Amino acid sequence: MSALSPSAPTYLTQEIRAALQEPEPVLANLKITRCHYLLAQELEQVLGPEAGANFHSWAVWGSRKAGVTIRQEDLDQARRDGTVVGGIVGSLVGLGCGWLLNFPLVWQPAAALLGAVCGAAVGRFIIRRSRRVSARLILAGNRTVLEDIGLQSARFIELLQRDAPAGPTEIEAFLQTLQPAPGSTHNLLQQAFSHYYQAHQTPDTARKQEATYLGNCFAVWHEHVRLEPYIQGAIPLIIRRCVTQRLLQFTIGDTHLAVAHDVPSQVHLPLTAATPALVLLATVGGSSVAPGPASAGTAAHDWTRIQQRMRYVFALFRAFHTDVQVRTAPYSAPQLAAINAGHYPTGAL
Repeated sequence: MSALSPSAPTYLTQEIRAALQEPEPVLANLKITRCHYLLAQELEQVLGPEAGANFHSWAVWGSRKAGVTIRQEDLDQARRDGTVVGGIVGSLVGLGCGWLLNFPLVWQPAAALLGAVCGAAVGRFIIRRSRRVSARLILAGNRTVLEDIGLQSARFIELLQRDAPAGPTEIEAFLQTLQPAPGSTHNLLQQAFSHYYQAHQTPDTARKQEATYLGNCFAVWHEHVRLEPYIQGAIPLIIRRCVTQRLLQFTIGDTHLAVAHDVPSQVHLPLTAATPALVLLATVGGSSVAPGPASAGTAAHDWTRIQQRMRYVFALFRAFHTDVQVRTAPYSAPQLAAINAGHYPTGAL
């Protein structure tokens, strides 16, 4: 039974549009996160609970993490990191300048100290400014994902939850309406929903889980192609490795993870070897979609590089595909009710 009313797809579209039109940034993010949770529940009804996590199950946690930056809750940590990195770089520049200008040896520590002070100040300024820019860009990306994929998911759900569910011809017509991301040579969204339909159709649990996983990978690849300018703009070049190492941490249910570390060893979803879909995914995700386990070497060092992002995310999706934590609610029931009513929820988010 659907978690929503019999008119759930119409309700979903209304909720998505309301979230996209919300002008207040923090509340907009909370509404977007809730919409992904509603979509995840309804898509699960279409694919079957045994299908495992779907794209929106994962988007819940991505949107929740985006909220941390939108609310500027990571600003203090970012300032500390920027100050330290700026100080180190500044001290090295000070030493280099002292050497190039033939300062007496006794002056070299003073040159390094002056450089460190200047570098720390510049680093702190860059972080303070970049966090404001990041919050704006991350919210724009947050909205883009819900509008770009969420509305299509609501259409797909509607087709399969009708009294007379859509057949292959109608599904094909739906797929033909999906457009590739600007700059992409592949119609990744079409691939995603094609695999979701395969998952919907097959009664075999193993095939259903593999098709759902492949749909997730194509959907998130499409998403990251769309988000490329936001990600590039949100992380300044000089601090990209530092941000990846120190700030890109997140939770899935009660599990704490960081993109700078390899995906934890889990029971990996078995995959059919060398299917055309896996061959295509491997062009950006590498060994993450190889038939064997793919946890080693999945850590990202620079989150602005799409190959590193997809290598990590494909492995993450695979390792936790059947983990019930992925499909849990991002907030408590009272918090979700408050968000639904357009209020700020109380308690930790």
